[in-house]
Amino acid sequence: MRPGPLALVAALLLTTLAAPARATTDRHWPDVLRPAATNQFPEGVAWDPSRRALLVGSLTPARITAVAADATTTTVVTDPELPAFLGLEVDRAHQRIVAVHGAPGLPGGLAAYDLRTGTRAWSVPLPGAPNDVAVDPRGTAYVTDTTGSVYRVDRAGRVSTVVTDPRLGPELGVNGIAWHPDGYLLLATFVTGRLFRLQPGGELRELTLRTPLTGADGIALRRDGTLVVVTNALAPVPGASAAVHELVLRRDSALAYRVTPWADPAPTTVAATPHGDYVLDGHLDVLLGGGTSTDFVLRRR
Repeated sequence: MRPGPLALVAALLLTTLAAPARATTDRHWPDVLRPAATNQFPEGVAWDPSRRALLVGSLTPARITAVAADATTTTVVTDPELPAFLGLEVDRAHQRIVAVHGAPGLPGGLAAYDLRTGTRAWSVPLPGAPNDVAVDPRGTAYVTDTTGSVYRVDRAGRVSTVVTDPRLGPELGVNGIAWHPDGYLLLATFVTGRLFRLQPGGELRELTLRTPLTGADGIALRRDGTLVVVTNALAPVPGASAAVHELVLRRDSALAYRVTPWADPAPTTVAATPHGDYVLDGHLDVLLGGGTSTDFVLRRR
């Protein structure tokens, strides 16, 4: 029996609610970018609207590179005083790049650079194991510490603690972070796969998930409000896998409407761009295995 008009309308509405529209893709941006890079091993990625390019960091040595639509690269920041860059973000309103720096056994922190020249404005140390960063409209940066804290760093480089909470741990705890335009932060934890809403004043509330986001690494918020979470199995956590999760946020919950097993083995994070979401695999699995690399992968979701 063919469905009637009301049934068709209802089905259309359900489809619209369940799957928010993706960013418009651009035929000039390919589905996969493989920039040539010897042992760069980038962990973080961000969209730079001023260059119309993706920015990626580097674990060896500390540099930030712009990747164009044809996969050519240009060095934007080189900072030999720092060991490596992890998460990074473009603060377009204040023409800055903010980047988390650190390496195993070395102190970590946050550095700010001029978006146009790449000149460092400041670098400040942070406790614990800083990993990822988000920026609010005023230019305040928020940095996750995977041991269970989130720090605030204002535009002058002054540091304060937003929250320290055992729910954000244990080690390899809170990782990905994104600013929501409604005035709060979204946080994802790696080992436990939990998702939280954090108010800038420190109130922390867990969002209900049907299934934990085990292995959650980088996250990004699309302009339509969809949350994109990248998971991986770079650490031996039961249930973790390489995948991209798309979630609709509700008041006290997040509903995953699509989970895509990822073609690359070690994705770490994602950048929402006008040309679609680009997921970074910097071959960290190769690095952890003691190998070498000649490129990295940016694959469009």
